[in-house]
Parts: sequence; structure tokens; C-alpha cells
Amino acid sequence: MEEVKKKGLTIEDLKKRHICVLSYYDILENEDKELMFTIKHESPRPEDYSPAFYYDGGEHAIFIKDDEWVFVCDHIHPGVRGTATKIVRNGEQILFAELLDGNIIDEYMVDTFWRDGVVILAEELIRLSGAGKEE
Repeated sequence: MEEVKKKGLTIEDLKKRHICVLSYYDILENEDKELMFTIKHESPRPEDYSPAFYYDGGEHAIFIKDDEWVFVCDHIHPGVRGTATKIVRNGEQILFAELLDGNIIDEYMVDTFWRDGVVILAEELIRLSGAGKEE
């Protein structure tokens, strides 16, 4: 992960992972303007890995869970884009919760990174995934 953070995001780095386009997920915002993303559980998260969330203020975000999985958060709701932009520009963390059969089975804080061009990379990942649907 440190390698990706240092080099910046590239399509070559990202396409080595399983690509999952999240067309269904929730973003919850509390009164303190903190965000929590809830996503479908795909695989256990390694304890020694630091996931990362990349955003540029647009309609898509990229979430790198680990060395194997990259998620495209497709169509960030316009109502939370401002909060997400502020959080990411300030380098604050976002809470992610993974659900299985409607139950939270894992939750963790995720470092955020502002990167121009995330929407372009996300659209390329959607294309590579083959249709913009969850795997």
C-alpha cells in the first residue's frame, strides 16, 4: 500500500487487483459531518494492511481495501460530496463497515487521500470490470 500511496494511483497498479464496482452501498453522515460507508463483505481484511480511500470531489471514489481488492464507489450522492471533499482534503479518516446478511461483520477507519483524476481512473476501472456491476 505504501508503494501506491507514494507513486500515486495508476491504472496499472489498480488493475492487478480484483475490481468490484459498488452500485449498491450506503453513505451515512452524522451531525458532526463524519461519514460511514457500508459495503458488502467480500473477503477478510488483513490485520496488517492499511486501506485507503481516494477522492477528487466528483461522482466516483476509489477504495483500496488490500493488495487483492479495489472498489469503485459508483455515483457518490451529491448531498455528501461536499462533506467527503472536506474530509479528504483535511486528510481525515472515514469509517467503513462491511455487511454480510445485513449484519456488520467488520468495521475500520480508512485513511483518505485527495488525488486529482480519480473519476477518470474510476471510469476506466468500471470499463475493465465489464459493465459496472458488483462482482
